Amino acid sequence: MGVCASKGKAGNKYLHGVLYYDIDLGLGIRGKFIPDEELQESLKKLIGTNERILNVCVYKNNLFFVQITSWILYHAFVVLQTENWWWSIEKNEEGVTIQGSEFRECVCNDYRMKARKKVGGPIAEDTCRYSFYQFIDVLYGSCAVGSAYHLVKNNCKDFSSLVFNVAASSKFWYPGVWHTSSTAG
Repeated sequence: MGVCASKGKAGNKYLHGVLYYDIDLGLGIRGKFIPDEELQESLKKLIGTNERILNVCVYKNNLFFVQITSWILYHAFVVLQTENWWWSIEKNEEGVTIQGSEFRECVCNDYRMKARKKVGGPIAEDTCRYSFYQFIDVLYGSCAVGSAYHLVKNNCKDFSSLVFNVAASSKFWYPGVWHTSSTAG
């Protein structure tokens, strides 16, 4: 894992080294905060170290129920499809959230067990070059999880762009821009 610490808010209290982890297993462990250092061990037990990510996509959802500016003002998040699971990973002022389910709709249409506002996408899509376990390790090494959220300088679009660009085999996504490259760098 990287040396960065994740930060997020819980009410008015800031949490350090914690992210929200929601796995739909029917085992009673839905919706909990988990320290960074426990995440990889939990994922290793849950899905192992070799489950491949088949696809990586960027989705978006409106910030408000009625919104005419959704082409520029939106929340971006990443959805990963593995051999047996669907995962979403996203960042906002509450911190980083990782959700997992056997059903795409659960991670695309819900956020922390509540319905999202109008979801659109995918707005970017590619195959992936990592197993899920490798991807989490690379993500932590990039310090994407530990960087503080900022509405303008380090927001959900920036996080989703970094996550997609790290995971994608041959394409890049930047907010407002979509292009391909022969190498993912």
